[in-house]
Amino acid sequence: MAPEYLAHGQLTEKADVYSFGVLLLEIVTGRQNNRSKASQYSSDSSLTIVWKHFRQLTVDELFDPNLMLHNYSNIDVKKEILRVVHVGLLCTQEIPSLRPSMSQAIEMLVMKEEHLPTPTNPPYIYETIELNDNHPNPVSVATTSQSTFYPR
Repeated sequence: MAPEYLAHGQLTEKADVYSFGVLLLEIVTGRQNNRSKASQYSSDSSLTIVWKHFRQLTVDELFDPNLMLHNYSNIDVKKEILRVVHVGLLCTQEIPSLRPSMSQAIEMLVMKEEHLPTPTNPPYIYETIELNDNHPNPVSVATTSQSTFYPR
């Protein structure tokens, strides 16, 4: 679900575009965007994992093997799949106004010669620092949230 829908209950075309982007990324990776299913990659969602690989230029490591079953050496197939990932990330940008419209997203998928803009962070991307202590004790991470109440 789009973050603005979760936070404010706003259902807009941009929320649909967000869902479309998630769907594109799920098709390419063969994985659902579900934190509980992403446990093999720590607590990151599939969207976070794809974004990190996109930044490191290693997205092809995440391709569903079934997509490349008969065409793994075909550069054109890889380019098309990378384009789908790129459009998926554009559709899942944190700020709704930066997401393309649905018709623009479809046009980006169809117009292969068109240069795509660089996507910004999708929601909930937090840089983490991994500590490599040699202590056998597990480490916990504390988080806080702040709520402000207003009178009616």
